[in-house]
Amino acid sequence: MSAAGRAGVSRGILLRLREQLEFTKKGQELLKMKRDHLASETNKLLSKVAERNKLDSRLMKAYESLKAAYLNLGYSGLASQATIVDKMEVKVRPWSIMGVIVPEVLVEKEANMNSISSPSAHQAASELNALMKDLIQLAEAESRIESIAYELMMTNRKVNALERVLIPELFELIRYVEGRLEEESLEEFFRAKRVKQVIRRSKQ
Repeated sequence: MSAAGRAGVSRGILLRLREQLEFTKKGQELLKMKRDHLASETNKLLSKVAERNKLDSRLMKAYESLKAAYLNLGYSGLASQATIVDKMEVKVRPWSIMGVIVPEVLVEKEANMNSISSPSAHQAASELNALMKDLIQLAEAESRIESIAYELMMTNRKVNALERVLIPELFELIRYVEGRLEEESLEEFFRAKRVKQVIRRSKQ
């Protein structure tokens, strides 16, 4: 049995159905806005992820510089140069994008390489340091995409459910109640007309 077949008929119910339809339409618009914003944010993040190939080539270049420093200083010399470098410090905190909690990675302290005395070690450290910051941004983007993509999928399902199921059902219910009220109004009109006719005949 359809939802329309179970609907009661009264002016109050019709008013509530119309209010529910209006509320549902507003919710649908808000969900569409959220979906569009999340899709736009995903496209921005995907452009960052697309830089992965460039990072791979830079990583190979930094590896060559590190290998040159290793050949020049040896293991112990390179390790000695590494111990005098202040490490990079990062902080991960939650960030909300349209209600979706994603990570935000902040570099709180840059690596200080001024104390490196070897030119080859300094070159390798500089390249690796710049690469590390970009790798952090890449990891942040990939993690955000994972969270946003799931929420985008769920939001799209909700929009589709409203468009294809709930809103059409509300329209059907409203038409049904309006039709029943109109029928009852006509029946009441003819009933009153017949009563008047009976009264007039009785007076004759």
